Order: sequence, then C-alpha cells, then structure tokens
Amino acid sequence: MKNDVKETDLNRREFLQKFSQAVGYTAAATVLAGSGLSVAFAYTPKSDSASRPGLLFTQAQMQTLRDICDTILPATDTKSGAEVDCHGFVDHQLVQCHSEAQQQMCVSAVELVERNAQSAHSKAFTELRSEQQTKILRDIEALQSATGDEKGQFKFLKSLIVFGYFTSEEGVTKALSFQPYPGGFKGSIPVNADTKAWGSLNYY
Repeated sequence: MKNDVKETDLNRREFLQKFSQAVGYTAAATVLAGSGLSVAFAYTPKSDSASRPGLLFTQAQMQTLRDICDTILPATDTKSGAEVDCHGFVDHQLVQCHSEAQQQMCVSAVELVERNAQSAHSKAFTELRSEQQTKILRDIEALQSATGDEKGQFKFLKSLIVFGYFTSEEGVTKALSFQPYPGGFKGSIPVNADTKAWGSLNYY
C-alpha cells in the first residue's frame, strides 16, 4: 500500500511539473489550489454540456465557452477541447473548487469574448468563422480589445481550460507522453536488490 501511495505521488508530481511548464507556475498555482487536482480527475465528461445551463454559466454562455475551448485547443491528431468537454469541466471546477470572485472572473471573461464578437462582427461568438474567433481571443491577449484586468480574467479562464484538457483521458494518454511500459517491454534484464522499479506515468 505504501508503494502504491508513493507511485501515485510521483505521478502527481510529474503531472504538476508538466502542467506548470505549460501554463506558467503562477497560473498553475491558482488553478491547482486546494482539492483542485483530485476533483479534476474525478470529473466525468458529458456530451451535452453546451446544450443546457451549467452550474455557473447560462446555456448561451456554455455555448460560447464551448467554442472558446475549441479555439484554444482545436482538433489535431487528438480531440479538441470541446470534444473532451472542457467547457463542462470548467463550469464544474469553478463551482467545486474556486471562490465566488474567481467564478465571476471567468463569467466576465466569457462575457468579454461575446461583447467583442458583437462589436467586431455584429454576431455571436458561436456564429463566427474559426479564424474570426481566433482573432477575437488573440486581440484580448494582445490588449487590443481588453484592459489589463480583463486580460488577467481571460488568462485564468484559459488556464482552467488547459487544465481540464490535460486532466482528461484524451489529454493524459494522447496529448501528453503516455508510457504504460516506460522504455518498452524487456522480458529479461539484469536486476539486483538496488534496481528501481518503473513507475507508471498514467492516471488511467
């Protein structure tokens, strides 16, 4: 049992290190506060999160958030952010693990994206072409259509989206390096009392 706990702890440390490198240590510390990691891995993705109101967001905001997730993490050789339900994850994670102030930060970020879409194109964010959606988000990060505080709110939302993706099964087993048998299987290798066993890198 002690060995199992130690291996889980090593897996967790490795994930934290990789995630911190991906989004920045300050952003990671905010997202991972308290029980954030254990709640994240316990989340079960749903296929209809954008078709109904969330725990925090309205249905319209869930649809906008879905497209934000798809724009930040588009499909490549792995599924997109929306396909692994990052929008549902963010909604759930905010209510379960974050303060009302942080919840409002993310609501404000989604509202900002929608306002900028309406201002630039007189259309909802979900009605824009993918390149238009990308520009809306890039303009926020470039401070061309956002204040410094608004950019900070969006950055926090973006960190949660990335966190949701890399704690999903798709993110852990396909987007990240996944080695159930590190170094490949070798049926006959020399061992002694000091030989260390391989630890699994996966959570699934």
